Amino acid sequence: MVLVDDNFASIVNAVEVGRTVYSNIIKSITYLFAGNLGAIVSIVFAVFAGWSNPFTALQLLFINLVNDSLPAIALGFEKSEKNIMNKPPRHPDESILAGGTLKAVAIRGCIIGVVTIIAQYIGLQVSPELGVAMAFSTLILARIMQTLPARSNNQTVIKLGFFSNKYVIGAVLVCLGLYSLTLIPVLRGIFSIPTTFGLYQLGICLGLALISSILMELNKLINRSEVK
Repeated sequence: MVLVDDNFASIVNAVEVGRTVYSNIIKSITYLFAGNLGAIVSIVFAVFAGWSNPFTALQLLFINLVNDSLPAIALGFEKSEKNIMNKPPRHPDESILAGGTLKAVAIRGCIIGVVTIIAQYIGLQVSPELGVAMAFSTLILARIMQTLPARSNNQTVIKLGFFSNKYVIGAVLVCLGLYSLTLIPVLRGIFSIPTTFGLYQLGICLGLALISSILMELNKLINRSEVK
């Protein structure tokens, strides 16, 4: 660290900036790991349950292109959390998965995986093709929705301010727009979306994705009450 003036308050500001940058990196990593874990959980379950593969190769490629870029970048623009300077110094050798990060990844990943499994099960009652389409839609929507709770591992979106990070809101809207392209009649066949997938099925997928985000937010409240 190099002091450019004789104001020692600059040191405090520099430390806060450094902690914010590191915190945002952890948020992006948590977001990416949790989303990928959700996909793994749903695929492994489908294999052991004897179901059809819940995703095609193109669907997985699309999910990664949509979910692993803009939202992760947008989380890097998150502002400093109010209590960031109250935390003890981080050990230089501390793992990026320490401090509750691994737990957050596991919980969020399992939640995303479970709602995806539920969606595929519902679709399978009609046809394997519909099961794949519902699993694909639920996974991608749940991962998009996860961007909101991923803004903090401790504070809820309501406390942070729903619109306080315009980049996150923008990323969510763009990702939803990209997902909607898969529902265009001309592109449905490419993404293995059958004609049986309609507004009713889309509503179920949206509902499951929303429930997953709510559960993630409730988990934060539970963790905070345990700390107290």
